[in-house]
Amino acid sequence: MTTLISDGHVVTMDPGIGDLPHGDVLVEDGIITAVAGHGTISAPGAEVIDASGMIVMPGLVDGHRHVWQSLLRGVAADWSLSDYMLEARALYSGCYDEDGAYLGNLLGGLESLSAGITTVVDHSHLQSGPAISDALARGLLDSGVGGVFCYALQNVPVYGDDVDPGEIKDVLTRLPDEWHDTNAARIRDTYFADDRQRLRFGVALPETTPYLPGSLARQLLARASALSPFLVTGHWVDSGPHGVLAELCADDAWPDRTCLSHGNHIDAEDLAKLAEAGVSLCTTPDIECGMGIGPLAALRFREAGGAAGIGTDLSNYARADVLQQARLLLQVERFALAQGSQKPPRSVGCTARDVLALATLDGAEALGLADTIGSLSVGKRADIVLVRPDPLGAQPYTDPAAAVLFTTSPAEIDTVLVEGEVVKRDGLLRRDDLGVLHQRITDAAANVRARHDKLPRPEIESVWAGLFS
Repeated sequence: MTTLISDGHVVTMDPGIGDLPHGDVLVEDGIITAVAGHGTISAPGAEVIDASGMIVMPGLVDGHRHVWQSLLRGVAADWSLSDYMLEARALYSGCYDEDGAYLGNLLGGLESLSAGITTVVDHSHLQSGPAISDALARGLLDSGVGGVFCYALQNVPVYGDDVDPGEIKDVLTRLPDEWHDTNAARIRDTYFADDRQRLRFGVALPETTPYLPGSLARQLLARASALSPFLVTGHWVDSGPHGVLAELCADDAWPDRTCLSHGNHIDAEDLAKLAEAGVSLCTTPDIECGMGIGPLAALRFREAGGAAGIGTDLSNYARADVLQQARLLLQVERFALAQGSQKPPRSVGCTARDVLALATLDGAEALGLADTIGSLSVGKRADIVLVRPDPLGAQPYTDPAAAVLFTTSPAEIDTVLVEGEVVKRDGLLRRDDLGVLHQRITDAAANVRARHDKLPRPEIESVWAGLFS
C-alpha cells in the first residue's frame, strides 16, 4: 500500500510547492504523504513507479457531465441545443433498459480514467425508474472513478406500446414526482452511505428550475437539501424570466455546496451575487461553443470572486477529455480579446497554467473538494496522473503546463492512480474484461438506437416543439 513515484517533472498545482523538475511523490494507504526533490524521500519496501521523462500532475476534474450518454457516441455532433433537448431528453432517454444504463455509466467512468479524469460530476438525469437508478449508480461505482453521482430530480418519459402526447407533456412540465425523493434517498443509503468515499452522493435540479417563480424554485432546493447531498448541481444559462437567481441569492436559499453549469448569459451583477452566495460555476466549452449557447463564463466568474471549473457535458458530442475543454476555453478567451480591434492585443491574457488550474485545483474548489483533491499536496487523496509527452509532437518542452495543455491527449496519459490505486499503467487500463465489455457495450448501444428508431417521432416532436420552440 506504499508507492513511490520517482523522478518525474512534478507539477503539483500547490502554490506552496510549485514545480519540481526532478521530484518524487510518496503515497501511503491512498494518501500523499511526501512530495520532494528526487532522492530525498526514504521509502524502503515501496513499489516504485519510474516517472523519469514524464510529467506528474493531479488527477483532472470534470465538473459536469451526463455520463449515461456515453452509449450515444457522435450522435450530437451536428445538433443544436433544441435538437439535443428533443433527441436526448425526449427520445433517447426513454430507450434505455437496465443493461444500457449500467454500461453507459461504466463506459463513461472507464473513459474518464483513461483520459486522466479521476473526479467527475455525473448530472444523472436518466432516472426513469428505480431499477434504472440502481444500474446507473452501480455502473459508475464499478468503473472506479471518483466524484459525485448527482441523482436528478427530473421526470423522464417512459414509452410503452402507445404514446399519449398529453401524458408526455404532463411528464415534462410538472414538478418532479414525489417518488424521486424516496428513490433518491434509497440510492444514497444503498450505494453512498459513507460521505467520505471516492464517489459521493449529490442531487441535480430539473432543467426547468431557472424558469420557475422563486417560490417553486425554493421548493426544489428544499427537496434537494432534504436528501443531505454532498453537492447540488443544475443547469443555469441565464438569470431566468422571473429573476429567480438574484432572488435565491438574496434569500440565502442555496444549499451549502452548489455548483451550477454554464452561466453563459448571467450578467456581471448576478455573477457577483452568486460568488458572494458561495455558489460555484462549471463551464463546458465544447458544447457551449458548438451549440452556440453563448460566451464562456468561467473566467468572468473567477474574476468576480467565484470558484469555477470546467466539464465535458455530453459524451454523445465529444469524448471525455478535460484538457481539450481547457484548451478550447483558453483559445476562445484569447480570441475574444481581439474583437472590435484591427490590431492584435499586446497580451494574450490568461495563461496555460490559469486554465490548467480550472481542470485541477480550481475545479476541485468549485465542487467543495479542494481539501481532498486538485493538487499534489501532503495529506490529500492520491489522485495522480503521469503524462508521457509524445517524443515527436511534444518533446523537448520548456513549460510542463503548456506541454500538458497543448500537446497531451488521452493517448499520452501513461499512468493513473485514484486514491493510490493504479488503474492505468503503461497506457492501458488495468482490467482484463475490456474485450467482453466492448461487445456488451456495442450490443447495448445498438438496442438503444433500435428502440429510438421505432418511436412515433412526429407525436413526440410536436409536444416538445410546443414546449421549447
